[in-house]
Amino acid sequence: MKNTISYYYHLTPTSIIKRNQQYEFEINQLKYIFIPCYLSQEYLLFLHSLTIQLYKQNIPVHTFILNKDNQFITMVQQIPYILMQIHLTNNSLIIFNDILRFQEISKNISLSHVSELDWFQLWTKKIDYLEYQISEFGKKYPIIRESFSYYVGLSENAISILKDAKKSIPYLSHRRLFFNSTLYDLYNPLNFIVDTKVRDIAEYLKDCFFHNHDIRDEIQYFLNYSHLQCNDYQLLFARFLFPSYYFDCYEKIIDHGWDEKNLLPIILKNKDYEIILKQIYETISYHCQIPEIFWLKK
Repeated sequence: MKNTISYYYHLTPTSIIKRNQQYEFEINQLKYIFIPCYLSQEYLLFLHSLTIQLYKQNIPVHTFILNKDNQFITMVQQIPYILMQIHLTNNSLIIFNDILRFQEISKNISLSHVSELDWFQLWTKKIDYLEYQISEFGKKYPIIRESFSYYVGLSENAISILKDAKKSIPYLSHRRLFFNSTLYDLYNPLNFIVDTKVRDIAEYLKDCFFHNHDIRDEIQYFLNYSHLQCNDYQLLFARFLFPSYYFDCYEKIIDHGWDEKNLLPIILKNKDYEIILKQIYETISYHCQIPEIFWLKK
């Protein structure tokens, strides 16, 4: 790989650390990572423009290095790679405040030309497809069969809220932030996506909850002090309702051969999570009108 990097980027690393399919190295105390990337040229151009804006504002995002042909992608054994420079001084686990800070420092980035994702359509199609899969399984996955209808019910509640929600101001967000995500993940442009202000917070806190973290204080802080509009509250509650945590595990079972018993810790926390949902629902109801979820009001 040294020869490839030297030829395409005119960089000469003395040593390279390989982690799975990615390669890390330093030159003159500058950190680089060479990593597979399957994003389109158009989207990479968009991300490149974003990173330039962010880095000019002293936000330590990873920046793209073009190869000798002035291209993002370098093919290595039929795998598309990109090279990025890493500007972080440490790579600690993220905390709730790191996400809030990222939102604050990136809020002035121009995203008005980017279309907001249509989560009503995406979630509806996802549920339709998963229901079709379930119908084809027979008795192969008994735990999935017994639990699936509950999570479809949560999904349908979430989708019903999205149906009436209006478009919101676009924010620079992430495909997914987990309880064990690091600053590398937070500032990695390959993880960026344009979505709503509430996406990152909801997905991060959901994952924290299902890894046995108490998230009540963070939820109350975000609800009370983040200057949310009524539409944001609705979108936030829809995201907390939608069981992405379950579907993530489901897909690993179906697509990657995970033991379906990995779903049991999630299923066993259903009642505890319903308590969290009820608290969020009651708090949001004070701020704005939200469609009634009758089973939460019992």
